[in-house]
Amino acid sequence: MQKFLGIIVGIIFLAVGIFMFIKNNNLVKNCTVEVEATVVDMKQELSTDSDDMMTYMYYPIIEYQVGEDTIRETMSNGSSTPEYSINERLTILYNPNKTTEFIVKGDKTSSIFSIVFMVLGVFVTGYGIVMVVKKD
Repeated sequence: MQKFLGIIVGIIFLAVGIFMFIKNNNLVKNCTVEVEATVVDMKQELSTDSDDMMTYMYYPIIEYQVGEDTIRETMSNGSSTPEYSINERLTILYNPNKTTEFIVKGDKTSSIFSIVFMVLGVFVTGYGIVMVVKKD
C-alpha cells in the first residue's frame, strides 16, 4: 500500500484541481453582470499553518447594489495580510440568477490555484507510477 501512496496523493491533488477548475469556470460563465462594490468590513479568522503557527486570515466583506437591493457578502478567498482596504472600490461580476454569487473582475487567483493543483497532481502521480514500476 505504501508504494502506491504517491499515486493516491497525486490523484487527490489532480481531482481537487479539476474540481476547482470546473467550479471557477462555472462562476466565470454565470457571473455576467458588472457592478461596482465597496469593501465595507474585514472578517478575521484564526488559522493554524503546518508549523502550528497561529495567524489570522482576512476575508473582505463587500457591498453592492442589485436593483433596489443592497447585497452584503464575504469574499471566499482570504489572505494572511488584507488584500483590500475598507472603503476600497472594486469591480465585480455577479450571477443575475443568484445575486450573492460573484467574482472580482480580473482576479485570476482561483484559476492559478486550480492549475497548480492539477500540475502537482500530474507530477506526483507520475513520480508515484515511476516508483511503483521501478525495480529495486
